[in-house]
Amino acid sequence: MELYFAYGSNLSLKQMRKRCPSTQFAGIATLRGWRLWFPLVSKIRWGGGVASIKPEPDSRVEGVLYSISWDDLQRMDGFEGVDIGMYERHELEVLAAGEMRRAWSYIGRIEAGAPFDTTRAYMDTILEGAIEHGLSPDWISYLHEFPISDNA
Repeated sequence: MELYFAYGSNLSLKQMRKRCPSTQFAGIATLRGWRLWFPLVSKIRWGGGVASIKPEPDSRVEGVLYSISWDDLQRMDGFEGVDIGMYERHELEVLAAGEMRRAWSYIGRIEAGAPFDTTRAYMDTILEGAIEHGLSPDWISYLHEFPISDNA
């Protein structure tokens, strides 16, 4: 089984289980030295900006670790648009339960005009997962600060 660090809409366990049937919750994790942002647009599925991470000292990203099969991780590549260059899969070090763990995650390309406002539907999916897994109140407040597109 592989560890996967989710920080965007894949925080939703319901979404993850639809995409990757082997998904098992493996804990809350923090990625230090990175920041959440919205550098690319999903026109078809979400209609606005979608999440990625970028290196930034003194920042952090809260998320969830899932244990998934290798086959499901490869299936996730398809959902994340790896084949069309939307995201790249990387192995990163996250802090979980007081120890550093290596986990796969996805880093999105940067489109001209980034960052983008996201949509209410997309942010609600992120917030649903953040609340479901008990991410910190500070993190949930931080998520509420991202601009929402008026078009969605």
